[in-house]
Amino acid sequence: MLLIRLLALLAIALPFASSATAAGRYFAPDQESASGVIAADASGALHAAYSGYDGVASNFVTYRYCASACETEGNWQSLPLPFSEPELVQIAVTPDGRPRLMIQSSMFVAGASVLFSYAECNTACTDAASWTIVPIANKAEETLGGLFQYRINEHSFAVDASGRPWFVYTDANYGAEPDHYGTFLTTCAADCTDPENWTDTNVAVRLPEKYTTESWDQVALAVTPDGRPRLLGKVWALDADGNQIENGEGLYYYECDAACDDRASWRRTRIIDTGFGSYPNPGWDLEVLPDGRPRAVLFAGDSMAQDSLDHTLIYLWCDTACDSDANWYGHGVTATGDGEAPDLALTSTGNPRIAFLGEHGDLGYLSCDVDCQSDTGRWSLALQDSTADAAADRPTALPFTCDAEIWQGFLPHIALAGDAPWFAYDLVVEARCLYQEVGDPLITYEFHELWRGSRLSWGTGTLVPPPTGTAAATLRP
Repeated sequence: MLLIRLLALLAIALPFASSATAAGRYFAPDQESASGVIAADASGALHAAYSGYDGVASNFVTYRYCASACETEGNWQSLPLPFSEPELVQIAVTPDGRPRLMIQSSMFVAGASVLFSYAECNTACTDAASWTIVPIANKAEETLGGLFQYRINEHSFAVDASGRPWFVYTDANYGAEPDHYGTFLTTCAADCTDPENWTDTNVAVRLPEKYTTESWDQVALAVTPDGRPRLLGKVWALDADGNQIENGEGLYYYECDAACDDRASWRRTRIIDTGFGSYPNPGWDLEVLPDGRPRAVLFAGDSMAQDSLDHTLIYLWCDTACDSDANWYGHGVTATGDGEAPDLALTSTGNPRIAFLGEHGDLGYLSCDVDCQSDTGRWSLALQDSTADAAADRPTALPFTCDAEIWQGFLPHIALAGDAPWFAYDLVVEARCLYQEVGDPLITYEFHELWRGSRLSWGTGTLVPPPTGTAAATLRP
C-alpha cells in the first residue's frame, strides 16, 4: 500500500479562524446512559438510541426519533424499550426509514457470556408495541475481551439497500457443542424477527483437526447497495493449511460478491499494520460508495512501521481490484494524538466525514470535498464539542474527599442528514479522590467514575487553523 503523510494541508483553503455555531445537549441529563448512537434516513429524519447505564434506567434501551428541526429538543420523540441490562447498542435504518437495533448484553449459558439481540420496528416506532426484540447470536468473550467495550466503537451492524440486516462478530466458545470458534458473518433475508431465519458463515480460517483458528479483532462491516459484504479488521492471518503467514498480522480488507456463505468465495488483502497499545486504542471503520468502492479510516497505535504515523488518523481508499494491497492508498490527516475511535460517513457525492476523539477527549470532526483521494486533499479540521462545554452543560458535584475532575469523551458516531453532520457520543466524568489511613501520614488518591451520559451535537464546530510549518494541525493546541 502506498502511504502519503499529509502535513500542512488541513483547512488550507480556509481563513485563519471561523466562528463556531456548534451546539450540544445530553439525551437524558437526569439519568446515566451509555452507547449513544445516531443514524439518518433518506428523508433527513434522525434516529438515535442509547442504553441505560445505572439505576432504574439500566433495564431500558431508549429509542429516539426526530423528523425535522432536530436542534430543538421538543421535536424529538422518545421511547424506553424494556430490556434487561443492555450494554452496547448499534443502530441502522432501512432506505424507507424503518429503524433497526443490535443490542449487546451479558449472558451465562453454555460457555457464552455475550448475547446479541436484534430489534425491529416497521411502523409507529414511538409505540413500544410496534417493536420486536429477539436474540440472534451469542459468543464467549475472550480474555480481556470486554475491557475496552466502552472505549472502542462497534461498526459491526449494517442494513443494505433492500433493508436486509447484516452483523459480524467473533467467537471463542469451546463450551458450545460443537465448538463455535471464528469470525461469523450473520444475516437474514426475510422475517428477521424469527431467530431461525438468521444464518452465519465463518469467514476465518478454521482447522478443527489441528485446533487452529485464525484470530480477528474489531471487525468493521459495510455492505454495498446490492448486498455484497465487505469487512475490515485486524487479523493474525493463516494460510489454508493453518500456517502463520509471514508478516501476516495487520489490517485486512475482505470482500465477497457471490456465494458468501462459502469461505472460499472471499478475497482478502493486507492493507497496513495497525500498531499496538491502549489508551489510546487503535481503531478503524469502513464504508462503501454506491458503486462498491471502499473507503476506510485507521487510528494507528504505536510501533507503526512508519514512525510518524503512530497515534495518527489515516484515511484509506481503493478504486479497483481492492483485493490487492498495491491498489490501496492513504494519508495521515491528524496530528499525533488526535483521531481515536474514528467513525466514517460518506456524503451523497462520496466525500468523507469523520468523527473522532482528540488527544484530550474532545469530539473532533474532519471533512474533505476537494481531491480527497490524493496527497493534495483539502481537509478541514474542527473542534466539534469540547469536554469543557460538555462539563459546563451538566455540572457534577464532587464528593468532599475529592479535589479534581476529568471529563472524557468516548464512542463518537456521525450521521449525515442531507449531508449535514449530526453526532452522538458518550461523556464520562471521573474525580480524583484522596485517602488517608488513620495514623498514616501518607495521602493517596484514586480516580472514580461519577457519572456517564450520551450526548448529541450538531452545527459547525470551531475550525482549527492550518499550521504554519510542516506539522499537522492539532485539535486542541
